[in-house]
Amino acid sequence: MKSCIKLISVLGLIGLTAVELWADKPKSERKIDIPIPIGHDAKGLRLPMRNDDGKLQFILDVEHVLRVDQANVQMHNSIIQTYDDKTGAPSAKIEMIDSLMNTETSVLTTQNPVVITRDDFRLTGDGAVFNTKTRQGKVLKNVRLIIYNRDELKKKSPEQQASASEQN
Repeated sequence: MKSCIKLISVLGLIGLTAVELWADKPKSERKIDIPIPIGHDAKGLRLPMRNDDGKLQFILDVEHVLRVDQANVQMHNSIIQTYDDKTGAPSAKIEMIDSLMNTETSVLTTQNPVVITRDDFRLTGDGAVFNTKTRQGKVLKNVRLIIYNRDELKKKSPEQQASASEQN
């Protein structure tokens, strides 16, 4: 009888362990890993970043990189080429002279001129903050936006614009 109880309890523990291992736990946020030791620099870094499904999100090209500390990396002459999640086609391009990236939060900041271009616009400013995880950011000071397809925007009535935004 005692051996039967021991066997059942061991099987129960094994079962609970297996369930915990197979449970769908939330994935930890992936941080950007730049393989440069603290205090060292590198020239000509190209870092592709993919999502959990393996689709290319963006490529970071940097002329000169310096690891400041465990979390922060200084970058000189960097270009980020983003890609559309659905089509995989190149989307926006972000160009910066000097910037600082926090690899733990994936936030990129610059107090120098920044240029963001896409097929339909060009956005410039004297600084920027960009979150590479959410692909959102803001351009700071002396912001200038040039929209290339302005005529297409004028032709649409408010109803057409609303239905177009619902489709996207």
